[in-house]
Amino acid sequence: MALADITTAFSGNPLDRADHLRTDPEIFGDYMQREDARIVLLAGESKQAEGEVRVSLTSESRILTDVVGDIAWQSPRKCRFLPVGTTIFLGLDNGAPRYAAMLNGSADDFAEMFEADGAKFRDGRGIAFKLGGAHPSLGIIAQAKSMLLWHESHRFCAKCGEESKLVKAGYERKCEACETSHFPRTDPVVIMLVRAGEKALVGRGNGWPEGHYSALAGFMEPGESMEEAVAREVFEEVGLKTTKVHYKASQPWPWPSSLMIGVEAWVEEGELNIDSSEIEDAIWITKEDVLKSMREEHPYRLVPPPFAIAHNLIKAWIEE
Repeated sequence: MALADITTAFSGNPLDRADHLRTDPEIFGDYMQREDARIVLLAGESKQAEGEVRVSLTSESRILTDVVGDIAWQSPRKCRFLPVGTTIFLGLDNGAPRYAAMLNGSADDFAEMFEADGAKFRDGRGIAFKLGGAHPSLGIIAQAKSMLLWHESHRFCAKCGEESKLVKAGYERKCEACETSHFPRTDPVVIMLVRAGEKALVGRGNGWPEGHYSALAGFMEPGESMEEAVAREVFEEVGLKTTKVHYKASQPWPWPSSLMIGVEAWVEEGELNIDSSEIEDAIWITKEDVLKSMREEHPYRLVPPPFAIAHNLIKAWIEE
């Protein structure tokens, strides 16, 4: 059963996260040795730096997928001779344990090893394109990618600087030096289709491909409600006053770990005052403009890819 009016990509994770098992000492022991246990593998990027090839574990780290772009789950037995780094427990798939692991190396280092099985490493956007939008595996990828990158970037205690230790199956890091606990973070982002009458407002960020537009967006700040963040971002970017905010849906966004909160923001009509440090341009559009863009009969691309929540917001508007 759908929990929201809009189904977004990278949501709909089908796993039982099984919080009660995260403190079980056998979660990386007997559970992981079961015949039905499986692991999704991630690897970093190869980057050239000062004449040397270095592995970079970034938000663009790649996931091992099969020929159709779905997760290429691996058995623990097949992974036992691989240089596996950080491993976390994802949850249960109909009772079967599921894990995610970051390989110590780049996707290029392991490409040939999996070619015989028809598997290859792809980035998250590439997987979403290949799967064609919302898909259960994308929720698992969002969980695995966000969690593993959090461990890579939060190895050291923010309080005392000592290296912390992975505990609770990967859902906590504990500093043994000062006994501080650290937990995974998700950064909330508001993304809004601005509306006035029969029109909607879309913008283009600095450096975007020519002619591409999307919904306005921005990070929430501490001590700010979702509605207040929407009003602030709309005013900062285009100088319009928000009168009503209507929540539509949310979307995990694993670059590196955000939660996109999708809304419609109704505004008072007025002259646009675009802040060029925030966005490059903004334009009012009609539903007919969107339909023409979808038919490639419009000078601008007004509909983002299907895996972006802005696509869902614009589509829901024209289907009203």
